[in-house]
Amino acid sequence: MRILFAASEAHPYASTGGLAGVAGSLPAALAQSGHQVSLVMPFYGCIRGSDDPEWMSHRFTTFAGEQFGVARSVHPLGGFPVYLVSRDEHFDRKGIYGPDPGSAYPDNAARFAFFCRAVVALCESLPEPPELIHCHDWQTGLVPVYLRNSIRPAVVLTIHNLHYQGNFPRDDYGCTCLPWSLFTMQGLEFYGTFSFLKGGILCADRITTVSRTYAREIQTPGYGEGLDGVLVQRSNALSGIVNGIDSLNWNPSSDPALAASYSAGSISRRKECRRDLLRVTGQAGGGIVAGVVSRLTGQKGLDILFPVMEVLVREGMGFVVLGTGESSYEKTLAGLQKKYPGKISAIIRYDDTMARKIFAGSDVLVMPSRFEPCGLAQMIGMRYGAVPLVRRTGGLADTVDDVDQGGCGFVFRKPDPDHLLKTFRRAVDLYNRRNRWAWLVKKCMERDNSWDSRVGAYEEVYREAMAERSGR
Repeated sequence: MRILFAASEAHPYASTGGLAGVAGSLPAALAQSGHQVSLVMPFYGCIRGSDDPEWMSHRFTTFAGEQFGVARSVHPLGGFPVYLVSRDEHFDRKGIYGPDPGSAYPDNAARFAFFCRAVVALCESLPEPPELIHCHDWQTGLVPVYLRNSIRPAVVLTIHNLHYQGNFPRDDYGCTCLPWSLFTMQGLEFYGTFSFLKGGILCADRITTVSRTYAREIQTPGYGEGLDGVLVQRSNALSGIVNGIDSLNWNPSSDPALAASYSAGSISRRKECRRDLLRVTGQAGGGIVAGVVSRLTGQKGLDILFPVMEVLVREGMGFVVLGTGESSYEKTLAGLQKKYPGKISAIIRYDDTMARKIFAGSDVLVMPSRFEPCGLAQMIGMRYGAVPLVRRTGGLADTVDDVDQGGCGFVFRKPDPDHLLKTFRRAVDLYNRRNRWAWLVKKCMERDNSWDSRVGAYEEVYREAMAERSGR
């Protein structure tokens, strides 16, 4: 198949989170399986540099008459073509979505509506047009809308987190260049605003999200973010496919950030990584070391975790928390570190090297999320031998089974401190049975969460989307 990925960010070009990881690694897995894959994304100012990609020989024009340039690169890890859409007033500026993390440019509706039109124009101009476009999140949500009356290509839309929908004021609707007949409750209108993501959900041939459980959850009022009715309407086209991880990038046997390399067959060397983590964080050790690598937001269940941490550090457990986010959580963590020096380490920044040390040196990796579309940390943690301790929701439910049911993690259901504390105590009990714990670590590391194991599910969705489009 000829597949074009359309995304607002992709590793290693520009990244704010998990979307970039998927857009950089899933195409590589598909290319390795024999598909003709490419990627299109904006040419942000942060991408430009001394090694700019090669500019294509001609300029392109959208159906609205806007001209733009395209630079072509080759993905450094996947080897597939990457097309970078250039229009300086939209993309040659600081940041991706806003000048600072968590901020948003006031003209994002115009910026990403233009990008969607550019994706369509590029498709029509390539020597070998794609048979299918795989769109990701609200920033590409208008691509299916623009192609709603086309015979081809087919369109698949992946929702990475339904909380982010691309909802904008009615006054901005003109920037879409779409007819006002689509600004209705049955179309893009959404409680007085208009929604990029709603348009994509209504017009894509197939919709996926990033785990099976999350696909079910978002069709309910509790998780549907106001779009549950629309998703129920399109339930026959909706499926969940769990994200994978790049098993070459996340590999404890070759990771240069680690104090020692190890594998499932040599887990005794993991003790050196544990000692290294204690050393760099100034912890005394002794009991279980619990790691947290997370955005510090309400979604992540930190309000459940904080009171439990205070109980457990008094019982000998240590915590290492890495992340940035809402100021209230950052301040609480800083206060806990001050209150329990040598037992709680709060690292309030993004630090890839430290994240790797936490994955390799923690005994358990904690994710008490209130909701979690997929989650990558639990899969990376298993790859590195950190036993996941998670709440049963979204992708956490699909990737972590409780050890009491034959799985390789610890799972709790109710989002409250009491249930989390009881689950921690089960982990402590098993940790004290060292032979049993070593078996559990090995079992975690042998789990296959690579993208290669997900390719077949995407191929099936692509075939369904192409059949749907050709049957029109």
